[in-house]
Amino acid sequence: MVTPPGEPVLSLRERTRLAVKAQVAEIALGMFLSRGFEQTTIEQIAKAAGMSRATFFRYFPTKEDVLLVMTEDHARHAQDALERRPEDEPIWTALRHALEPAVRQGKDSAAALQTARAIVQSPSVRSRYQERYLQMRELLRPEVVRRTGATGDPGASALIASALGCLDAAIETWVERDGTVPLPRLLDQAMGAVHPLAP
Repeated sequence: MVTPPGEPVLSLRERTRLAVKAQVAEIALGMFLSRGFEQTTIEQIAKAAGMSRATFFRYFPTKEDVLLVMTEDHARHAQDALERRPEDEPIWTALRHALEPAVRQGKDSAAALQTARAIVQSPSVRSRYQERYLQMRELLRPEVVRRTGATGDPGASALIASALGCLDAAIETWVERDGTVPLPRLLDQAMGAVHPLAP
């Protein structure tokens, strides 16, 4: 596999670690889908993955982190996407494009929907997910400040918080409608209700 320009070259040890982490997450997600998140224990996940409980904790601090593994890169991807948007694009529209990676379901939309359902319905997972929002807000803020000139006032933070609130509303509606409406369309509707999006 060729490393894309600008991406750090990972050591064999780190690549192996990431591969094991992805495998454990896949096993755990299958168990969550069949048994339920709350009903699945760390011991059961570790056993199914062929590792000890102690080894499990080397990869994931909590069970909630296993469920959120698919969302862990959303903040960095949002930052990259925002920085690539045209300079003259309205900031609200630029933020909508920056959130695109967070609403792209990939090949397994059923798994993505079940993950979203667990996030919405489990208070412990919801709390961890909100930490991801805080991380995303901090990563997006410098670029929003640069584009808007909102240095020293709450404007930049308010814009990002509003966009993330729209993302939250879109995910909740997606779960309520059992995935019958595409998540990107719901995010368009949510953000469009707050402020018109440029074509």
